[in-house]
Amino acid sequence: MFTPVAHHIWRWLTPDPEDHWMMVGHLIQGNQGVVLIDPPMRPDLPATLQALGGVLAIILTTHDHTRGARSLGQTFRAPIYVPAQASRTNLFRAGINNPVFYDETTPLPLDLRAVRCTVALPLWQSETDPYVDEMMLVLPGGMVATGDLVMGSENGTLLACPEGFNDPADKDKVKASLAVFASRLPKDSTTLLASHGSDIIRDLPELIYTRQRDFGLS
Repeated sequence: MFTPVAHHIWRWLTPDPEDHWMMVGHLIQGNQGVVLIDPPMRPDLPATLQALGGVLAIILTTHDHTRGARSLGQTFRAPIYVPAQASRTNLFRAGINNPVFYDETTPLPLDLRAVRCTVALPLWQSETDPYVDEMMLVLPGGMVATGDLVMGSENGTLLACPEGFNDPADKDKVKASLAVFASRLPKDSTTLLASHGSDIIRDLPELIYTRQRDFGLS
């Protein structure tokens, strides 16, 4: 069920029930327990997690990735961390009623930290409704986890939102998403854990440079 990504990090996936893309969750195993990032639900997931000793915490990168958080949070009595800027309406509809709201200053389990990624205010969005507004999670060892902002493709390239969701993708939106990701990414980052598509292992700086060059951003 789980595919190893790096030391003590695994991923799993399941089809989105309403769309054509895959949802990806990540499991991080630390000394204090297991942390899940944007976990999609599978019938066999609770039993597998129980065999690992349960769940310490669930962390969402965006209110659009509530996925299996409510059910897993209830089953394991685990706190659900949600970005402070998340839509309360979206959370209410997903049945997440008492989350732990976090921002860039909030201590997170297993020494994770958050970096807010808000795509600049392009012409097609209002100031109160940015195109993308999520948290990038920074893990030890040069790894970051994202929600919808970026992902790896099947052929090993870096995709920026809405690539991977829309085909063809609006190039202005792609350029804006890529610019925000590159500007907010810690300099020592080499690996991307993506909540859609493929992870990128160790090649992240080179792939960012290639895409920036394509758009004249480098």
